[in-house]
Amino acid sequence: MVNPRLAWLTRRRFLLGAGATVGVGAVAGTGIGVDRALTASANAVPGVPNVVLPSPPAGLPARQHAWTAYLAVDLQGNPIPPQFDRLLFFDVIGTPRPAYARLLEAALRTLERTFRWQPSGLLFTASWGPAYFTDVLRVAPPIPPAKALSDFEQPAIDDYHLCLHLASDDETRLAAVEAALTQGTPIPYYTDAAEPLDISSALRLLETRTGFVGTGLPAERQHTGGIPAGQPVPGDAPLFMGFKSALKRNQASEDAVTIPDGPFAGGSTMHNSYMRLRLDTWYAQLSQQERVARMYAPQVTQEQVNHFTTDAASDPTLLSQAVSRYGVIGHAQTAATARRNGKPLILRRDFDSTDGGQAGVHFVALQRSIADFVTTRTAMNASSAQLRNPSITDTVNNGINEFIFVTKRGNYLLPARAERSFPLLPGRAAALG
Repeated sequence: MVNPRLAWLTRRRFLLGAGATVGVGAVAGTGIGVDRALTASANAVPGVPNVVLPSPPAGLPARQHAWTAYLAVDLQGNPIPPQFDRLLFFDVIGTPRPAYARLLEAALRTLERTFRWQPSGLLFTASWGPAYFTDVLRVAPPIPPAKALSDFEQPAIDDYHLCLHLASDDETRLAAVEAALTQGTPIPYYTDAAEPLDISSALRLLETRTGFVGTGLPAERQHTGGIPAGQPVPGDAPLFMGFKSALKRNQASEDAVTIPDGPFAGGSTMHNSYMRLRLDTWYAQLSQQERVARMYAPQVTQEQVNHFTTDAASDPTLLSQAVSRYGVIGHAQTAATARRNGKPLILRRDFDSTDGGQAGVHFVALQRSIADFVTTRTAMNASSAQLRNPSITDTVNNGINEFIFVTKRGNYLLPARAERSFPLLPGRAAALG
């Protein structure tokens, strides 16, 4: 297993060592997003403009992560997520001053004033990694760095300072917003040239990850690495693996993942991982019932799946039977063993991707504490099952572990809206007052 601290250092050393010699094309083939070249010294301190701070739009929720009430729902009342997502990863340039917080907050408020807080407009969050607190502020981080969560994964550990998660039903809008934030490119038809959006004097973009979720989108984009020929992804599937994911009782509520007290009350934590998919065997060698068994539980039938409404009923109390009688265990079944009082611990906002020409998943999860995510993910390993039936290994006959390869992990603090711009930075309150 890779030492988490070494993995954490390795990514930053690679990026800093690459400098301007690593271009978009050079890393597109890695299949894990679009890594950006570092085009300036890590210690450079540019002039950060003292921008006019727009007033916040009225009526927005205090929680950044409050998206659910603004989503449409299906016939069963399940929220329908935005169709497109974009994760932007930044590092702080130099030593931040209060003007940095004012610049970022002005840009985010401008976006809020420009687009409605809903999928037809724009939803977004700003979250901060452990390295922001340790390397920039020189304080103890409120969240731990990510780490490998199984013996069969060796992820690079993200140590970015800031992650902006953008989501919308308009894919081109997300690209336009990225260009506005990182290059100062005006957003056509929307923002006035005087409105501040360019944050590049304070924050350096290092990586962009993109993706999609929703009926028909994976089928349209299945001609990519990791998916066999013959168009096996069902035309109505919202995800590459062919099944629904975001059923409302299979998700924690926003209330449940909100930090209740302390300096970050009203916020949450975010875990983001990138998982490469290898679906050749999934589609070419497994029957539909075998896929159902691995996604949900071997006791679940396709007929039951067809009638799932608000939860993927995969009884965790039957896990022992799955191990001994069937010799295969389901992903949903093992994850359900981590529920608290019958309710999930994490709120998933994951989406599929073809970054780098490779089928993958950007797994975004919100939870009250990172420990809740670790508990949920550890349950997926089903370590005890391997001791009871040798036909079950870390990956073989063990949920969907055989078909996903985690290559990146990162943990982030997601503050409340009022604290989202450079949290804990001395002088920020006066700059935003």
